[in-house]
Amino acid sequence: GEQLLEWLNKYTFPAEGRFNNREHADRIAEFFIKELFRNGTTAASVFCTVAPQSADALFAVADRYNMRLSAGKSMMNRNAPDYLTDTAQSSYDESKALLERWHNTGRLLYCVTPRFAITSTPEQLEMTSALFHEYDDVLLQSHISENLKEIETVRELFPDHATYTDVYAHFNL
Repeated sequence: GEQLLEWLNKYTFPAEGRFNNREHADRIAEFFIKELFRNGTTAASVFCTVAPQSADALFAVADRYNMRLSAGKSMMNRNAPDYLTDTAQSSYDESKALLERWHNTGRLLYCVTPRFAITSTPEQLEMTSALFHEYDDVLLQSHISENLKEIETVRELFPDHATYTDVYAHFNL
């Protein structure tokens, strides 16, 4: 019953912060993949947390089971708790390292993953676009337009853009 931004701050971000611990990331990756299989899901596209080990752990488990998986480390350098933010440069570097390690390994694909415009500065979106366009076959995923408050916040953060999707188009994403 909560709005997206309040829900993220109250529930999602604290849960994601636990993925800063590699043991937690490994345990949850194993559980998550097994739950997908248990429910008949054999291929998935997943947003990992900003912690690179969350993506690394998920890819490792999916690869072990030869699962078709596309995923990526979330990129977010603002409007999130400090323990969940990266910088434009660290986001680029960590995402690129994961991409080079896992993309096209077995049945795995890497998705460059800016979480959503509210959690990325223009600088981060520029670097996201640069990374995305460095590779011919890498994927891109992001979140767009959950509710009116989110749309209003995007307009405040990107006043030169008429719509939410215009922000991504501006950065060639």
